[in-house]
Amino acid sequence: MDIRRLTSFQPAKELPQLQALYRRDRPKDAFGKEKPGGWYRIQNLSPTEAEVYIYDHIGDFGISADDFVKDFSDIRASKITVRINSPGGEVFDAFAIFNAIRRHKAQVTTVVDGVAASAASFVAMAGDRVVMSPHSQMLIHDAHGLTIGNAADMLEMATMLDKMSDNIASVYAAKSGDGVALWRDRMKAEMLISDVEAVELGLADEIDGEDAEAVAARAKVKVHAGHTDNPHSDTTDYSKELAEITA
Repeated sequence: MDIRRLTSFQPAKELPQLQALYRRDRPKDAFGKEKPGGWYRIQNLSPTEAEVYIYDHIGDFGISADDFVKDFSDIRASKITVRINSPGGEVFDAFAIFNAIRRHKAQVTTVVDGVAASAASFVAMAGDRVVMSPHSQMLIHDAHGLTIGNAADMLEMATMLDKMSDNIASVYAAKSGDGVALWRDRMKAEMLISDVEAVELGLADEIDGEDAEAVAARAKVKVHAGHTDNPHSDTTDYSKELAEITA
């Protein structure tokens, strides 16, 4: 969820420049043209298995989630792996993707291959099982927005961003068992979460390739750290909890 700030007395005139800023980082070929194919790819491994790659910004000025949702809904495989390496993107598009994954009848595993940052982090929560690749990370933070207007417009945007951030926090809360207020505090801190921390905090179910002995040891650490699945555990001293987890 990139944020760009624009101050101008001629917002209509400046808007094309702002759009150009967003497009500037799109993948380009050797001749400077945008690479075709968008930010996702679907690959059929067999009649029963498929892999989906989300490996770029989600959405972004005209490249919406519409095609993704249609293509994903057309998958007939009974097992789908969604692999994520994304810096995030448009919140509403990400929620459309999240809900499309949740609606699908297949058994869906989401795998964070590199980073699931920002909006991509809650897309990862849509899987029936969430897996972190070794050394992968998640980044969570409050929703960002862009407003061009007067003071009333700014206040309206602030209210909307608070509601959106609470909505995002509810996704993390539903996955982890911790309360919405606690996750909102973590989002305000703009947390970069490692593969190990993601499992400890309840955002992921496992680290890919981890053996049973390591899983059992991690469960003991979780109990020692006082982690609870009580949805009303918003009073947890998170800094102390994280220190114990990472000790």
